[in-house]
Amino acid sequence: YFMTAFQKLKSELQQTGTILGGVLIALFLLLVGSGIVLALFYSTQPEETYPSMVTIMGHPLLAFIRNFHYWASDIFLFTLFLHITRVALTKPSGKARMYAWWVGLGMILLVGAEMLLGTFMRGDQEALEAYSHFFIGTTGIVAKYLPFMAVVTDFFSERITLFRFFIFHAVLIPFGICSLIVLHGLFAPTFRAILAPWKKVTDSAIRGQLTPQPGFFSSPSVRKILGLSAIALAIVLFLSVVLPAPLLSSPYAGLEVTKPPWWLLWIVALENQWGLTPIIIAPPVLFLIFAI
Repeated sequence: YFMTAFQKLKSELQQTGTILGGVLIALFLLLVGSGIVLALFYSTQPEETYPSMVTIMGHPLLAFIRNFHYWASDIFLFTLFLHITRVALTKPSGKARMYAWWVGLGMILLVGAEMLLGTFMRGDQEALEAYSHFFIGTTGIVAKYLPFMAVVTDFFSERITLFRFFIFHAVLIPFGICSLIVLHGLFAPTFRAILAPWKKVTDSAIRGQLTPQPGFFSSPSVRKILGLSAIALAIVLFLSVVLPAPLLSSPYAGLEVTKPPWWLLWIVALENQWGLTPIIIAPPVLFLIFAI
């Protein structure tokens, strides 16, 4: 009885992983769309960045889109954590799933970098403090052991740094995330199974009439993906209305007054205990454990 119940639970968790993956794709598309709109009103000139953010927050529609972008990114990262937790609980086997796991870890790295760059680009006090930690950590610690990192910090410390952040945040990293999503889907057997109705070779397909086979949108997993995506969208819309995205005061040096986002609190706790070094060491160690 217990073995049967365990197998049923594992099967449900595996299906949940597929559903969460579909929700991630839906949220990613929403983030890209809202980000494109915000990019039209954002200035990468250092003296104009913060005023452009104030202008965005002063316009009701643009402020709502920025709130939407902010909360959608938080829900995206939270859903990604749930997805990886599900994989860890079910302990999938096989080379394909192992490769899919490693691709997922790469996706977490890119998503974390994307959200960190988004913080830098706000141009407020939190942006300054976040960038200061990044700059001091890379130049003061990492560059001592990896000299080539000095080139990276020099690249992101010139006057056009915000423009370079913008290119990475709006183009390069989203393209990388999209590529990893596709690669992850190719390795994940459950995702390929959903696409099975589209792969059937029929006489009409051979004649060039590439009409989709019935059954894709009637699949229980696809329906659950659409339903849960609608729920996630409703949550993001609600948060966007009642909780504005943070925009603190214009940056000023010499003080630390901000609280990091929830997904970085564990690193800051280590910093408070042992100094700046754990900020550099802890994430690679954690991801090495995940990879193993």
